[in-house]
Amino acid sequence: MSNHSMQKLTSLVYTGVLSLLAFNVYADAVSSADFILNNGEFYTVNEQQPWVQAVAIKDGKIIYVGDDSGAESYKGKQTLTYNLEKQFVLPGLVDSHTHPGYIAADTETVELPYYGNKEQVLNTLAAYAKQYPEKPFIYGGSWPNTLFDDRGPHKSELDAVINDRPVLLIDTSGHSQWLNSKALELFGIDKNTVDPVPGVSFFYRDANGEPTGWVKEFAIREQMQAIGMRGVVDAKVFEQFLNYLSSMGVTTLFDGGNNGPGDSAYSIASDLESKGRLPVRYEGVYHITLPKQVPIAIDELKRLRQDYGGKRLKFNTIKIHFDGVHEVATSGVIEPFINTNDNNRGGTLMNTEELSDFILELHQESIDLHMHTVGDYAVKVALDAVEATQSIIKEPLRTQVTLCHLELIAEEDFKRFRELGVIANYTPHWHGGWIDGAQHTLGQARFDKMYRAQPLLDAGAIVTFSSDIVSQYEWKTKRANPYFGMQIGNTRIEPELGETAALRLPVTEQLSIKDLIYGYTINGAHQLRMSEMLGSIEVGKAADLVILNQNLFETPKHEIGNIVPNAVIMDGELISGSLSWK
Repeated sequence: MSNHSMQKLTSLVYTGVLSLLAFNVYADAVSSADFILNNGEFYTVNEQQPWVQAVAIKDGKIIYVGDDSGAESYKGKQTLTYNLEKQFVLPGLVDSHTHPGYIAADTETVELPYYGNKEQVLNTLAAYAKQYPEKPFIYGGSWPNTLFDDRGPHKSELDAVINDRPVLLIDTSGHSQWLNSKALELFGIDKNTVDPVPGVSFFYRDANGEPTGWVKEFAIREQMQAIGMRGVVDAKVFEQFLNYLSSMGVTTLFDGGNNGPGDSAYSIASDLESKGRLPVRYEGVYHITLPKQVPIAIDELKRLRQDYGGKRLKFNTIKIHFDGVHEVATSGVIEPFINTNDNNRGGTLMNTEELSDFILELHQESIDLHMHTVGDYAVKVALDAVEATQSIIKEPLRTQVTLCHLELIAEEDFKRFRELGVIANYTPHWHGGWIDGAQHTLGQARFDKMYRAQPLLDAGAIVTFSSDIVSQYEWKTKRANPYFGMQIGNTRIEPELGETAALRLPVTEQLSIKDLIYGYTINGAHQLRMSEMLGSIEVGKAADLVILNQNLFETPKHEIGNIVPNAVIMDGELISGSLSWK
């Protein structure tokens, strides 16, 4: 071989070696993980691979899910590893209906004894008024609905305690208000005031037509907004609440509507995102509480999207407060309430045809719909409207419909959820009997059939779970904690009622831990159209992981609510707790 040929071969070999080295460096950069979590108990919420030992994560995404030995092949020179030492790991949680704006606007209010009698409530109010003589308006809650009969509270009882300034107190259901005479006068409410939505949002009146001071649902919404009541969101409290949810493992939430404080809440969320401090993916809504809002709803949602939308803060859904609640006899029910003389069945914000027309508009705009539906009649109307719309368009409905609360469902309607593709959203911390009063309006037979999710699960419907809290008191008493919700969903026993509290019927509604986890993860992701990117631990999905101090499947059922995450990872970043990388 000539010297020239030898030099050429040597050059080719050298070039090949350099290329191979460069390829290996490139391959390592492509396949190696930023970090690996191994020796864990990962519950993936993926039926094809439910339990694994390790995951590998790169650029905020999961690139490997499997056993420890398989994870080793993703270890590069820069890869960090962490031995979980058998800690239990879940996908990031989804709180699929809560109210950060309400909570952060619920400041500087009188806090009444939640389970107090009338004397305790009025004494607390009097003491507060004496302590804060400078306050021009006294606002707060919550008073138990069970303190009164079907005629509700009366302004005269508040006047006897405070008659020098307006007083407005919210009930424990959150769906009616007790006003004194000064408040009625301030709001301009008298015998001639028209009820906004008869049967749902209205002023209770005496035999002469005079308002008694008991106001139901959203009848004074506009008056409250006009004076700024519960319309200003405290930015510090708002951020604290989101950080709390994040520390509990919630990486994504759906805002169930903030009514008056809507823009205030979303402007704060937008500001947090611009500063890199929004700790969750945040789905906002436009909230309809009165019929007059329906014609402007789509434009209003687009305005919110334009003004506040970002990478984490999104606006894809309109919320309708479709009926009321059982406790104040404003929910839409098939059979009349038992404690009225007028055959009262509550009501709904729209009829079937009107709702179907609105869903058709949403379909054309590819906007989703979330509906407050408490009574069985309200649920039936909503399902009928979805079915009617589908028969008109003769194509898959582009609007995803979620019905929330679902305290009563007619037997024949359970199967329709899956058939129509409607998602069912529940608030499991209610399921132990915390909110009292419905037995006095529904009767015991219907009361014992409330909060039934199991027939929907058995039928294959998508069921999601949420906290749905609206007050500082609820936050203080752990009701935003998803594990607290799981505990009550599993036990049907209310912890605040004491160790001897009875199980809330029916017994068949003690939901399994598996179904509860699914409802807080992959099903919540389905509700928000995010199931391709989160909700389970799978290759290609966002690295949202919650590392818990206990295995949910092994924790004693009455201790589930005490579980605390050791660490929370979102998009591959540690956002709460701690891990010692090795």
